[in-house]
Amino acid sequence: MTKRATLSEIDGKLRAQLDKDPARAIEGARKLLDGDADLRSLAAGVLIDGGAAAGDKAAIEDGIEIFRELVETYPKIPAMRYNLANGVSALGDLEQFVDVNWYLSTSHSRREGRSLFASVAHSDCDDDLRAQSATNLANSFWRAHRWAEAYDAYLEALRYDPTNAIASTGAARVLLRCARLGLGDRSILMAVAQRHIERSKVNEHRLRELAGEKAHNLLSSLFDKKMPGGNYPDLSGADAYQQFVAQNRLTLSLTIEGLDCSLTRWDSLQIHSVRESLETECVPPLFAMFNVMKADFLAARMLAFKAITEEIPDSGSYGDTLDYAIYGVKQSLLSLAHRACVDILDKIAVATSEYFGLQGKFIYFSSRWYGEKLKGGVLQWNPELRDAILKGNTALIALAELSLDIEAGGALHENKVLRHASTHRFIVVHDIDSKPSRESSFIEHYDLRDFEESLIRSLRLTRAALLYFVDMVAQHEKATENKGVLTVSLAVPQHHEIRGND
Repeated sequence: MTKRATLSEIDGKLRAQLDKDPARAIEGARKLLDGDADLRSLAAGVLIDGGAAAGDKAAIEDGIEIFRELVETYPKIPAMRYNLANGVSALGDLEQFVDVNWYLSTSHSRREGRSLFASVAHSDCDDDLRAQSATNLANSFWRAHRWAEAYDAYLEALRYDPTNAIASTGAARVLLRCARLGLGDRSILMAVAQRHIERSKVNEHRLRELAGEKAHNLLSSLFDKKMPGGNYPDLSGADAYQQFVAQNRLTLSLTIEGLDCSLTRWDSLQIHSVRESLETECVPPLFAMFNVMKADFLAARMLAFKAITEEIPDSGSYGDTLDYAIYGVKQSLLSLAHRACVDILDKIAVATSEYFGLQGKFIYFSSRWYGEKLKGGVLQWNPELRDAILKGNTALIALAELSLDIEAGGALHENKVLRHASTHRFIVVHDIDSKPSRESSFIEHYDLRDFEESLIRSLRLTRAALLYFVDMVAQHEKATENKGVLTVSLAVPQHHEIRGND
């Protein structure tokens, strides 16, 4: 019998015990800890999964410790990082949710888990592992109220593995939530959700394979949902730009899938109402701020489209650096689009400060949502936002969690690194390899395809943040509508109508 067969049999036996008796599976896994790297990896995975099922924190921590050692020893094996991600995520999920302060006390482990899952999903490994990593990343987003990013990650998982029923049921759940809350075109949301559910039914056996019997019983309840007739997005009349926007899910609309090609102005995301005192005579500054952020995003998106898909006239002549680098207006548009896109995040923090009347001269997206850290490095909410968060403004939680991922070590830190590199240093892209003729600490080198994919991810990130911002305002307005304070409703006209642009 081969070693591989032996490992497979041992793994199968322990995995079979996990659903029935996780404590026994943990006991069996501990007996393997003196084995070689393969056995230790197998045992550590069972310790983590069994610990999560049995509520055994010590088992999870032991599994994490083993995988940290294995990641350090085998840094180029994505499966080790994937298993470590499962461990640190399980540790955060094990802590009982009492109130929204759970997001503070578990932030470190959940953030590390997202970073590891993202690194595997974007690595050069087999599609099945990439799909599982993207799915687990999506699940983490979903638990943090980051529904737009969760949907993107579920679809990324399905791109790697169309049979991943966890991802397809997850995508359906996001759309059904949006439909229930009135976030977007209900007809389109229900139609697309139905397609995801039908895909899940076809691949129902994968629910058990990927997540076990318990998860299957929970998620398969979606199969019985009766969807009203809906209209799937019709892109048959879409032009090249609309196709680009729809395929990359970059529409600035609460309907997070597709776009309505019959509309001239299909980027319909807006702040619809803000409550003001009776003395108010003018339109609140928040509307001007959102107009600028929206236009900045649309400009960055248009630049990205042109730089990725079109030939750009270029009157410049450039010296060749003999390292397959590409120079010219087209490449500079990629960097400009990325910079303009990520810059919007700080503007969201400023607009939030205006809306809630927050103090502060230097305002950054990374530090707006939290106050000074407590002893031991534990986060606390920004005192001026705490009340709104404690009252259930889930969009504020989403923005706060997103800000953690942008900082060093976070799943989205690459987006910030690219923005800083294009602003303070030099970015050079290559169409073959990315090795320069001569190294310089002031130049960052990227493969063209990787850089384009990073730009699309940054656009999706900023789009999600704008969606959360509008949702944040809507939730706060609803929460304060019956406070006994006399307010006035202002009718804000459409800018293009006032200007006579249509």
